[in-house]
Amino acid sequence: MKRFFIGMVILLITGILFFTACGSGTQSFNYGGSTTVMPIIESAIEAYNEKHPEITISYEGLGSSVGITNVIQGTFSLGGASRSLKDTEKEKGAKATAIALDGVAVIINSNIVIDNLDLATIAKIFTGQIKNWKDIGGPDADIVLINRDEASGTRETFLVTCIEKALGKDAKFTPQADIVKSNGDMVQKVGSVPNAIGYCGFGYIDRARNAGAKDILVNSIEPIEDNVKNGSYPLSRKLYVVHKGDLKSGTVEEDFVKFLLSPDGQEIVKSEKLIPLQ
Repeated sequence: MKRFFIGMVILLITGILFFTACGSGTQSFNYGGSTTVMPIIESAIEAYNEKHPEITISYEGLGSSVGITNVIQGTFSLGGASRSLKDTEKEKGAKATAIALDGVAVIINSNIVIDNLDLATIAKIFTGQIKNWKDIGGPDADIVLINRDEASGTRETFLVTCIEKALGKDAKFTPQADIVKSNGDMVQKVGSVPNAIGYCGFGYIDRARNAGAKDILVNSIEPIEDNVKNGSYPLSRKLYVVHKGDLKSGTVEEDFVKFLLSPDGQEIVKSEKLIPLQ
């Protein structure tokens, strides 16, 4: 009987310790969305985890539209977006908090000896109206178009700030283009394919150069931070984190967004070659 009692006590203590350990375990959170925002969020997660080792956060680079949809559906508690929210997304409860500024750089393969294109010419290339480099001062070679998939916020920004701005709201991308799913894929493709043209966020310009591509001036304006801040660079935008409804006080999501907006968070933005809000 005594052995039975001792055994029961040991089992009870073991159970208490087990459930206590489970209760004090790590909390896991899933974020995802824009590949442009991804480097900021991943670096911020690493820094945030140093202060909060009990919290585990993952981020999937699936594109802005997918990230926003998953936030609305509750799959992600925060999303990254490199475009503004659409009215239909706002109607479903999505809200966005700006965390950085950015521009979209036009990049071409280094074999093309062109350093500047105006907005209308770029728009005509991506709508299929200009198909040969010789028509705009380049070699006699077919232009190889590289475009992003429809989930991309960078694609949406490029459509609005370049194509629709230059040619009107009814202008659309030509379907005659190779499609890539991320900024990283874009810079690799443009850099490795002769006669190619594409676009990427400012944070990927160095990678584009290393891959064999080069960024060009747009309307004779250089794609640099100062020109985004002063409003002269035409392909500019804000970068966002997206949440369902207002951020709730005391939640990890609210605390993480506060960290992104803090001096330390904005230093991370700068270190990823994007542009702090201030």
